[in-house]
Amino acid sequence: MGFDSIYGQHLLKKALQRSLAKGETGHAYLFSGSPGSGKRTLALLFSQALNCRENAPPCGECLSCRKSVSGNHPDLFRLVPQGASLKIEQIRDIKESLHYLPVEGQHKVCIMEDADLLTLPAANSLLKILEEPPSHLVFILLTARPWALLPTVLSRCSHFTLKPLQPQEMTALLEREGKHTEKQDLLFLLSGGNPGQALALVREEDWREKFVEARNLLNTVQLGSADGIFPLAEELSTRSDLSDLLEIVLVVCRDRLMHTLQGCAEAVILEEERENLHTKDLNDQNKLTLFYEKICNALLQLQAELRGNVNKRLALEVLFLQMRGVI
Repeated sequence: MGFDSIYGQHLLKKALQRSLAKGETGHAYLFSGSPGSGKRTLALLFSQALNCRENAPPCGECLSCRKSVSGNHPDLFRLVPQGASLKIEQIRDIKESLHYLPVEGQHKVCIMEDADLLTLPAANSLLKILEEPPSHLVFILLTARPWALLPTVLSRCSHFTLKPLQPQEMTALLEREGKHTEKQDLLFLLSGGNPGQALALVREEDWREKFVEARNLLNTVQLGSADGIFPLAEELSTRSDLSDLLEIVLVVCRDRLMHTLQGCAEAVILEEERENLHTKDLNDQNKLTLFYEKICNALLQLQAELRGNVNKRLALEVLFLQMRGVI
């Protein structure tokens, strides 16, 4: 199936196929997108295509393609972070091998996952290769945070961003994987068009319950007793899935925000949601729009803080006070 196995990304796939057909492949590519967007799958298919000799690469059937899939191709290298970073020792270990001519294929290919985790020495070592690359060498860098890469590394890559799938593309993907569900709109809403997240959600039997929990949390904080937000913050601060729960709360808030914007066709508010849209003090549409915009920003800020060393209980208390319009 080759590139047809990837749903969506039409322009990206077309650009890669055109460069393959013309034999004008570059020395460094950067595939960026959120976790689950399909970066790794696309990189592996592209690495197969670079060494596949069939008319419409990658064929997936030739010896070269099968070796790439199994991880046994002598001209394919894959680097993943060791611990919390990609280290200079990892670059040094393969640097000499990358300069040798390919053993079996036309190109030597190095797939680097989470390239934003390159240490500064490792990034500078990579930069030296990118400045004077061997003619047969192709780097494929993967990242969810392209802005975290050195500008000098970024400037030497052909940058492609993976876009969220459209609803019909997501439906086709789920049907191909045998994961069809009646709640397509809700699943698409929660995954944000991300194929990996959608498949992960549909594998969990309680994915709809998580949505209901997130929606109820938002309504409880907004409409419940003010005295209850402090014990609630303490309870939630101990949960291992706090970040996942807040992500769904953000999705619900964002969709309510889209619903309040007149003429917006993007919102996927369900009938069961409509009754919860207007709080007792926020019946004016303009106020409602500004309120949900403020809460979305607060949730994004909290998600960033949770990745660092923050007092979760205090951070949640601040968020809940913002949700109630106190601050």
